Amino acid sequence: MTEINRKSDEQESETAAKQRARPLLGLQIPRQTAPKAENFLLDPKETEAWFDALPMANVGETARKVYKALIDFNRIELPDLLRAKTVEKFRPPVEYITSNLQKHYVDVGLPLSPKGWKTASLARELQKELAISYKVIIERMINGDATAFDRRLLVIALHRTLHYLGHSLLQNALIYATWPDGIWREINAIYAYASQNNVHELPVKSDDGGNAAVSTTIQDQFKALMLFASATPHRLRQSHARLLYAHLQEWAQYASILTEDDGGTSLGRFNVDLWTDSAPMHNALRTPVPGKRIAILDVRELLKHLRGEFEEAPWDNRSTLQSVRPALTRPLLRMLILAWSRPPDRRFVRTKLNFNLNVVAGLHAVYGNLRADNEPPYATRPAPLFTLEETEKTPARNKIQWSSGILEHASLAPLDSDFADESLFRDSFLASSRSPVPPAPMSPPGTTEAEPLEAEQGTEVTRHAVKTINESAGGYCIHWHGEDIPRVKIGELIGVESPQDRRKYGLGVIRWMKQQPDQSLDLGLEIMSTRCAAADVREDKTGSACKGAPSFKCLVINDTDPASNSTASLVMSAMNLKTGVDLVLSTNDKEQRIRLTKLVEFSSAFARYHFEFVRPEGGQDAADERHEDEFSDLWGSL
Repeated sequence: MTEINRKSDEQESETAAKQRARPLLGLQIPRQTAPKAENFLLDPKETEAWFDALPMANVGETARKVYKALIDFNRIELPDLLRAKTVEKFRPPVEYITSNLQKHYVDVGLPLSPKGWKTASLARELQKELAISYKVIIERMINGDATAFDRRLLVIALHRTLHYLGHSLLQNALIYATWPDGIWREINAIYAYASQNNVHELPVKSDDGGNAAVSTTIQDQFKALMLFASATPHRLRQSHARLLYAHLQEWAQYASILTEDDGGTSLGRFNVDLWTDSAPMHNALRTPVPGKRIAILDVRELLKHLRGEFEEAPWDNRSTLQSVRPALTRPLLRMLILAWSRPPDRRFVRTKLNFNLNVVAGLHAVYGNLRADNEPPYATRPAPLFTLEETEKTPARNKIQWSSGILEHASLAPLDSDFADESLFRDSFLASSRSPVPPAPMSPPGTTEAEPLEAEQGTEVTRHAVKTINESAGGYCIHWHGEDIPRVKIGELIGVESPQDRRKYGLGVIRWMKQQPDQSLDLGLEIMSTRCAAADVREDKTGSACKGAPSFKCLVINDTDPASNSTASLVMSAMNLKTGVDLVLSTNDKEQRIRLTKLVEFSSAFARYHFEFVRPEGGQDAADERHEDEFSDLWGSL
């Protein structure tokens, strides 16, 4: 009998051990071990002194110390209350480090350099470790390992975990990587547990150094993360993804979680299966039944709010450069409204075809190659604004030599980020850390960080060979891989060389990106036109005393095929001109008067206008037009 009892006790202990090995929520946490006696994290006073002594001016050293301490902190056994108080002290330095690390992988173009990739990985790991700290508290309390069950501490830990899992989503979106395995299973499980225990609507203060009066709930956090994922951030520029994330808590107030199906249309509604590792999807792709397993996010009120903001939003954020918070622009709001309204359906059938394409990146590259004669194509960057040379008398001082005629074509491209990240200075390389001396020639505002010295050293080729993964009537999915390819961003113009004639180019736009594990990129390229022409445009000053108006490089899309039902378009590097004014368009030594009728698309990379040709009054063209109109009713009956 004693032997039977002993075996029964062993089976019960094994069952209990298995239950502890399988946490109730299944959150991914590392194995905990007993800490060493000299570990400073065991003493709150030593911990406080350690944080005060961090060399915050040295970001690299601070990041090394914080990362190592956070790794050790998450793998030792500590009382829940002490762990909660200590992890709160990690939050400000991690936020400071992450904001400083972003300058190495945000607004520099992709694919990232090895240093940029490693820096982005460090930022993701810091956010992941902070989430782990709170997940350890959750698992111990839910599994009964805590000495005393503190309901308030559990709610805070659930709330903070969602907060830092959301930051992990943001860091992955900034480098266009796929969602980490298991992250949505944890997000969904935390919300399901909180809602089933009726703690999902309890307010929790952020306590992150901002407005202490702002409180959000676990449900607010969950709605914000559903909004972020359903906005398809791999289609957004990095600055737009950060701007979207900054507004999520505000916009989450206009969204709601449905408890029952209202039987209406699926427009503006997304659902997620709380028992799976899946991100939210549009209701049109899966018709669920609301319940404990399914959560349905209704964003129809948010769409009404955004449409109101769209009418008052500017086209770009140049007018709000001095403000603390960048303004929401019409292009960004339009993309969000479309993403949250309709499902991501495909307009054209996709066919798997693998073939090589020769492409160039940027409007200046396409313009230069179209204007090239029999010589090798122009370099894939604009001409220098000015050069810096050292004189013999004053070698420490740079002499500025202006090149003639270049400034006529210079224009200020709209900035795609605020001044806080110093992107303006990085783009011009006046404050770049790569070289102690500013390179010559200098790049104008709007060029990417990868471009400067490569052309001067002759290492960059003009055309870049890429391989298509599939194609459709609307464009290609191409694989971007190699060491010599230029860095690109969402919305970048790509010139596709014609296989028959290397002097002819189609024009495409990068609509989405996905970073692969081997640091290569898959790009979604929408073909804007199968052919384009290089041209120059300037304001018409014939009736004005002011002569010599500045001209701007542009690309003309003028498909004459009536079946295409397309309108002539003008593509420029920035929104330099106003609609409704008469301009002079110069193509192949031929000048024509045009009038811009509509701004079709605008981004930080280019602006596209519709235009129409303007015939002179009383000229030969007018007579020809009247002569042609005489037989206009005859052509259709012949």
